[in-house]
Amino acid sequence: MSSSLPKYETKTLKNGLQIVVIPLKNNTNVISTDIFYKVGSRNEVMGKTGIAHMLEHMNFKSTKNLDAGEFDKEVKSVGGINNASTSFDYTHYYIKSSTKNLDKSLELYAELMQNLNLKDKEFQPERDVVAEERRWRTENSPLGYLYFAMFNNAYVYHPYHWTPIGFMNDIQTWALQDIKDFHKTYYQPNNAILMVTGDVDPKEVFKKAKKEFGDIKNGTTIPEFKFVEPEQDGPKRVIIKKESEVEMIAITFHIPNFKHKDQVTLSAISEILFSGKSSRLYKELIDKKHLVNSVYAYNMENIDPGLFIFLATCNPGVKAEDVEHELIKQIELIKNKPVSQKELEKVKINSKADFIYSLESSTSVANLFGSYLVRGDLTPLLTYEENIEKIRQEDVQEVAQKYFDFDKSTTLILKKETR
Repeated sequence: MSSSLPKYETKTLKNGLQIVVIPLKNNTNVISTDIFYKVGSRNEVMGKTGIAHMLEHMNFKSTKNLDAGEFDKEVKSVGGINNASTSFDYTHYYIKSSTKNLDKSLELYAELMQNLNLKDKEFQPERDVVAEERRWRTENSPLGYLYFAMFNNAYVYHPYHWTPIGFMNDIQTWALQDIKDFHKTYYQPNNAILMVTGDVDPKEVFKKAKKEFGDIKNGTTIPEFKFVEPEQDGPKRVIIKKESEVEMIAITFHIPNFKHKDQVTLSAISEILFSGKSSRLYKELIDKKHLVNSVYAYNMENIDPGLFIFLATCNPGVKAEDVEHELIKQIELIKNKPVSQKELEKVKINSKADFIYSLESSTSVANLFGSYLVRGDLTPLLTYEENIEKIRQEDVQEVAQKYFDFDKSTTLILKKETR
């Protein structure tokens, strides 16, 4: 079966930097220049959580040849836009610009990789910014708080125990040296992937990238990752008290990592349950029974085994336990009754349409390819379309039975704090 994916070319420099070029011959004169570092919150340790995300913030401060904030100014001056994000598994920086500004983007990234200053006078105010972000997204947002607590409870030992923002106490107590050590360890050429996607000639990219990055040396050895989450040996149930207008609930189940063959079926289950207004959870919990204001059901696709997450925000006056009862009913239904051929076909058509749509812009193509390359395997992406096509009704039921095991589930209920 032919794939809709564009072709890519790749070269690795002597220092280990992988360069990937995805030429989209679309005459837009637009490119996305991205750098992916193989480091996220999963590479942190207790007591120093949130450092990967803090470093993403610090990367826009001063370097040997740039003042703080100059990176952004340089990008804007040529009409480009840039941003960055930190996830559990990797850190991603991107610049979207016109093709003729390729040199500028490469130069800026090379400068960040080798010449970041990491000064205390820039570090201290930025720490406050990150603490404020944690307050706003986690402490003061009941849903954010539940989401963070969900990982704290579903994982005991593995660093997915926290989300990339980290714990507040750690944010307030990192030393600048912690950030410097982290940068030295993970921000080196052999731990990075440089990608250029869009209206561009691969030969030109390889030549220019070699010029900018070829002489950057690697520093320390990258530590080997050895954390394996022990198997959960019984259901967990946690009640959280938080100032909130409404009650909320999360139910999680352990699932395999991103390259496991069952992931594509888990994605289909997610579509059936929560994608769009005709999905099962939307119809039952929102339309028919008016129990919730929002409901999610999705599979994580991570380097290490992840979670299938059910998350719902109740309507005012609705008890989380009543929503839980309905969620369990829906989970049992998908385990015990085959999904209709019509429902499955619809999922296949929608998934493929979404997939093809995501190949239309250089930014989303870069995101897609980069997220698999940086996690270490492109195969699930390359075989995605044919694997979606192959899903049968019985696969959906078997996979649901295999992973939606309530004896290994974690349920969190957030209730109003009573004063």
